[in-house]
Formats: sequence, structure tokens, C-alpha cells
Amino acid sequence: MSKKLQSTLMLFLIGTGFGIFSVVSLANVHTLKPADQTDAVIQALLYMIPAVAAFVALLMLPFRQTD
Repeated sequence: MSKKLQSTLMLFLIGTGFGIFSVVSLANVHTLKPADQTDAVIQALLYMIPAVAAFVALLMLPFRQTD
């Protein structure tokens, strides 16, 4: 497997995994006790950061200079 294809696949898997986990966590916040809801929302939003970063990196791959 080429290095470019492998990096694209890994970025997609990381973005998808973190994205699904954070969306599911946000969707299930209402099942928690009110004291734990704030912590769960913050944790889900923090897991959203690598997902967004991975998808931004995927979008920037075509513009990357190859050496």
C-alpha cells in the first residue's frame, strides 16, 4: 500500500471514528444525571476536535507539495 493511500485511509478512519463517538456521546447526554451532563458534553466536544482536524487534513492533502 502506498504511503499516500495509507495516510488518506488513516485520516479518514480517525476522523470517522472520533466523529461518530462524539456525535453518539452528545446524543446520549440526556440519559445522564444532571451533574454529569456538563462533563459529558465537554468530553464529546473535545473528541470532536481531532475529528475536525483529520477531515481538514484530508481536504488539504491535494494541495500538499510533494518532495
